[in-house]
Amino acid sequence: MYKNKKYLMIAASIIVVAVAVFFWFRISPASDKSYKVKRGNLESVINCKGEVKGEKFVEINLPDEICNEDLRIYQIKIVDIILEGKVVKKGDYIAKVDESEIMNMMNTQILDKEKNDADLRNTTLDSAVTLSTKRQDIVNAVLDLEYENIDLEQSKFESAAYQRKTQMSYQKAELQVQKIRRDYLLAKNRLKIQVGRTQTWVNRLQKQIESYQKAIAATTIKAPQDGILMFAKDRSGKIFGKDSEINIWQPLLATLPDMSVVITETYIKEIDIAKVHLNDSVRITIDALPNQIFLGNVIKIATIGEDHKDFDMKAFKIIIRFEKSDKGLKPGMTSNNDIVVSNYRDKLLVPLQAIFTKYGKKIVYLKRSGHITEQPIELIAQNDEFATVEKILKVGDILLLYQPDEFKIEPLKIASRE
Repeated sequence: MYKNKKYLMIAASIIVVAVAVFFWFRISPASDKSYKVKRGNLESVINCKGEVKGEKFVEINLPDEICNEDLRIYQIKIVDIILEGKVVKKGDYIAKVDESEIMNMMNTQILDKEKNDADLRNTTLDSAVTLSTKRQDIVNAVLDLEYENIDLEQSKFESAAYQRKTQMSYQKAELQVQKIRRDYLLAKNRLKIQVGRTQTWVNRLQKQIESYQKAIAATTIKAPQDGILMFAKDRSGKIFGKDSEINIWQPLLATLPDMSVVITETYIKEIDIAKVHLNDSVRITIDALPNQIFLGNVIKIATIGEDHKDFDMKAFKIIIRFEKSDKGLKPGMTSNNDIVVSNYRDKLLVPLQAIFTKYGKKIVYLKRSGHITEQPIELIAQNDEFATVEKILKVGDILLLYQPDEFKIEPLKIASRE
């Protein structure tokens, strides 16, 4: 009897321990399969890469003499250029652009001018001869008119018929003088216009030749002041170098940035641009300065998106200004920018791994008192790891990081983790 009671007590103890172990493991699942809700801070950031620049800079453009549209040269090749990042002094050599096309165009204009010079000389000579002949014709006509006047005066002693005849001859001679004088004036004006037109064309050619000469002299480009040389990019985003083509409508060749105020220029894809606002704070790290963190703020957001080689959608340019400069910052360095778009303090934090989507709603699997329930939630904000929620959940709640089998539905409708 005593032995039976002893065996019963041992068996009961085993059962109690087993039940306790069962509930313990059910209530306290392994740490890699559950999460205990807690309060904390959540910071949502957008990461993007940029290029360090000086906010103020001096532009080095193609000279105006080369950008003259009258030259009819709209694109020109860079035949020689110094290395980017070089420290230059005012007047130092920067680059040389191809002058051969300018020279060919100028030679064509020179030949054309020589032909027009000959035409001008011939036109001027012909005008002089023609007008001299016309003036002599006027003299002869006036003399003829005087002869007729003498006959008219003598005719008063003759018959009326003769007087009438001499009077008609005089009138005819008078009309002839008027006609010759008109012809002279018309010829003079016509020849003047002809000579003037040729002279204008010659002057135009001379002016154009001088423009080509100035353009040839301007093909050597020099630094306008001291600074660190940074080359611009062409339409494809490639930095200008030897054999690059630069057109006169986008004449920027290089810049000399002032690094006393530093910015970084970056691009944000269009689906994120609505999250970014002016004056958003930014944490900046530089690949070349791995142990430093810089702070900055968004100072400019583009209003129009543009195509960008690094994005499969429209991208918007963002300008970020560093709060402080540093002697280690150099133009052209690559920056990693974390734009802080939201910052929540002392909020309930839920890992994204514990959040599922089912029938279009966000849910978590909540475990309380050994029971698992499917709990809909509303997210306030999220980053790459956590989301913040309000109400519903409380500190210490246990959330499963997986979907229990009993809540799974047919494969086509199974809840998906986001």
